[in-house]
Amino acid sequence: MEKKSQKISKATMSRFPVYLKALRNMQHAGKENFLSSELSEITGILDTTIRRDFGFLTHKDSLGRRGIGYDTKEIINVLNNVLGLGLDEPIILIGVGNLGSAILKYNRWQYTVGKIVCCYDWDQNKVGERFGVKLQHIDSLEETFPKGCKIAILAISENVQETVNRLMALGVKGIVDFTHDHFIVHSDVVVQTVDVVAAIQELVLKMNMSDE
Repeated sequence: MEKKSQKISKATMSRFPVYLKALRNMQHAGKENFLSSELSEITGILDTTIRRDFGFLTHKDSLGRRGIGYDTKEIINVLNNVLGLGLDEPIILIGVGNLGSAILKYNRWQYTVGKIVCCYDWDQNKVGERFGVKLQHIDSLEETFPKGCKIAILAISENVQETVNRLMALGVKGIVDFTHDHFIVHSDVVVQTVDVVAAIQELVLKMNMSDE
């Protein structure tokens, strides 16, 4: 029996990457099946919420099996399809200063969305390899751009719009923005801004509200 399709809420969608990250780690550890209670212990999300969220992943009555739980690989594949991600998603990094180097060192994102396959910088002295990833000069972006890459991380402070324009021309559809600069993208390009200052301000606001 199939269920009618339901619109997935933003709250549920925001939890899917959390599940995927935990399940990638579980799979890497060799766990082929899991219970919602086990995933709950890792993520801190109620098992009832997990089961409800998983209900949006299929038109069937359930993805799990009584006494066995959920198939780790199956849930990972379904989440990948919903999120439009794959383990081998190629990512590039633009800007390998202090912040870019820290991001590069953290590469592979705990088996969630792939890895940084190439990075670029304006400093010719940095060209070579860093943390096992090839580092190219930004002038060679068009010639050395990885085939099929749709995601770029920006950790630069200059030439931001120009760089974004070049990335869009190469087919990049998603940008993780650490630049703190305003730039314009095409309607089909998604930008995720990472602003630590704004995050701290929001945190303080929430703390103050909880004290009232």
